[in-house]
Order: sequence, then structure tokens, then C-alpha cells
Amino acid sequence: MEPNIVWYAQSAFRIDACGLRVYLDPYRLAPDQPAADIIMVSHEHSDHLSPEDIATIRTGETVVFASPQAAAKLDHPVTPLAPGQSARHGRFSVRAVPAYNVNKFRRPGVPYHPRESQHVGFVFEIEGVRFYFAGDTDLIAEMSEIGPVDYAFLPVSGTYVMTAEEAAEAVRRLGPRVVFPMHYGAVVGSVDDARRFARLVPPGVEVRLLTPVGR
Repeated sequence: MEPNIVWYAQSAFRIDACGLRVYLDPYRLAPDQPAADIIMVSHEHSDHLSPEDIATIRTGETVVFASPQAAAKLDHPVTPLAPGQSARHGRFSVRAVPAYNVNKFRRPGVPYHPRESQHVGFVFEIEGVRFYFAGDTDLIAEMSEIGPVDYAFLPVSGTYVMTAEEAAEAVRRLGPRVVFPMHYGAVVGSVDDARRFARLVPPGVEVRLLTPVGR
């Protein structure tokens, strides 16, 4: 199975695979996008949790998974997932994994994404194909326990998340077949960060730099 993957902006993706349409952190979606079967929201920051964008793709049949703080800001029904929790919807299974900062601070001792806030990434599987969506995170020890995965989505812009160099080390730990750099070009970072990341990943890993489908 080769999924069709669309990037909108920041960390917003759509994955079409095996008859399922999955949106990750929908934000700045292009007009008239197809309805979602599944929506996942990694945390409550406005460039990841956009109720306005979610409303354009959510139907009465859409299943929503979100971090606890994000879930509290969404219309129900929604399934909150804290780090370590799992869920299933038909052929789709998902596990929330930690996402937090270790060396990116808004002021001394105060990270942009504190571990105690229970922000998450998602490890999910569709018909035996494994995906890892990192959310907003630094390079953290828990990444060594996630792989191998088929597809990984990793932030590369620094400031609030991993730098390109740190994301390349994450690739070494995760062992993905294909990796998509994200979290650049909208709020912070540029395509130069993604290109630098592409030069740093281990041989044999395919890096796909997508053109965003914006408004």
C-alpha cells in the first residue's frame, strides 16, 4: 500500500490509505477538502488545534482523537488520549506517545511544550503500515522505543521543536522507510531547514519535501 499524503501547512497533513481519510493537526486547510474519517490533534496550540478548520472536514461520522487539553476544547464526541493510551476504530489503531521539550524554553526553566502538559505524538497503523506523527517535540528518549515505522512526520524548524540536526538523529532511532519534514514555512522555519534535514538523514531513508496545498 502506498498512501496518498497531502501537506497543508505547519504540521497539517491528510493521509488517504486503504479507503480511510486521516487528518493530522488540520490547520490552514485549502477550501473544499474532502470529509475526514479520522482526525487527530496533538495538542491545543492554535497552529495545531484549529476548530475552524476541523469544522470544514468533520461530519457526524468522523472519529476524533486528541491530547487531553486539546480534547477539552473540541466539540464532543472526541476520544482523549494521554501518552501511553491506545484506541482502535475498525482497521485503524493508534497509540499516543510523549511529545515535549528538553532544550527549547520560553524563559529559563519553562519549556514551550512541558512534559506535564501531556502533549502527544501518534503512532498509528492502517492495514499493517505503521506511521509516526511526532507532534511538537524535541529529540526525546522515548523515540528509541517507537520504531521501526514505515512513515514518519518530524518537525525540523527548531525554536519550539527539533532542529534539522536533532530530527536527523530521530530518524536514526526510528528507522523509517520514508520521512516527511514538517513544522516550517508557516510560523517559524523555512524550506532551508527541511533541505538541511534531508542532507543529514542516514542513507537509505527517503525524504519527501512536499509543496503545501494552502488557502
